[in-house]
Amino acid sequence: MSSSSKSKSSDRAPGRGEPRPGTPGGARLRAVREQAGRSQLWVEAEADLGTGYLQRVESGRVAQPGRATVEKILDALDARYSERRDVLELFGYLVATPLPTPGEIAWARENCQHELHDVPFPAYVLDCYTRLIAWNWFVPCLLGRADGAAILDGLVGRSLLASWCDPGSLFGALLVEPDVFLPVLVRALRFEIEQYRHEPWVVEMLAQLQAELPRFRHHWEQVASAPAPISAARTLVPLRLNVPGTGSLQFRLVAEPFVRDTRFRLIYFLPADPVTMRQCASWASGRGERQGTRDEG
Repeated sequence: MSSSSKSKSSDRAPGRGEPRPGTPGGARLRAVREQAGRSQLWVEAEADLGTGYLQRVESGRVAQPGRATVEKILDALDARYSERRDVLELFGYLVATPLPTPGEIAWARENCQHELHDVPFPAYVLDCYTRLIAWNWFVPCLLGRADGAAILDGLVGRSLLASWCDPGSLFGALLVEPDVFLPVLVRALRFEIEQYRHEPWVVEMLAQLQAELPRFRHHWEQVASAPAPISAARTLVPLRLNVPGTGSLQFRLVAEPFVRDTRFRLIYFLPADPVTMRQCASWASGRGERQGTRDEG
């Protein structure tokens, strides 16, 4: 066969017995279903679809399923926000970004426990409104108070960004170098909310922060007037704290979004100098000793 014949043969559409290439939406939907460990037949029964319909969607034989049908499939799979957004956008549908519901917040709190408590340094979880969702054992240690955990309980659902920007607040009072930390924190926020910038809750959040917090307003305007960075400029946020009873500690903050719902993110306090590393090790040792005492009792 000549090279021209081969080229013509390869350009033909797949025959009746050949596999179709599928669509991006179908491929992503299949990945979500397989991750959930569900069969096509199970999803079809749960979503009240005809037998074989999901297979046709995943393979590309149904290239543009109706939005309501796609959402029924995602409901059956208990898909999270990021999975829903991916699938719907790949099928060509616009997706709004509402604030997390109480049920979604409960899901995030339950599913972050492993990542929170398996690290030997402070870490907490925020939602896209910068509200505190959960934290690990080390975060109360930053407050230098015996009732630190109870204080944090009172902050659940409140903006941690507002606390950092208020010099009289719980976290703002700990800052040693606010003019170093806050501009980088605000720049990170600008990057993180870029995908939500047209949502009403973003407009409300920014208006409230600028009206109530002069520090935030100053740094927001400062960052807005600066040249746009070529990168996210958010990977490592420098943070120096004056921890009561302990002294100056240095960290680098790292934000890691949840895979299944990027409206939530883990904030890790990575120790940035030997003194802070030793202090975190001391906190961990003290926790282990107290845990051992409780187990013996």
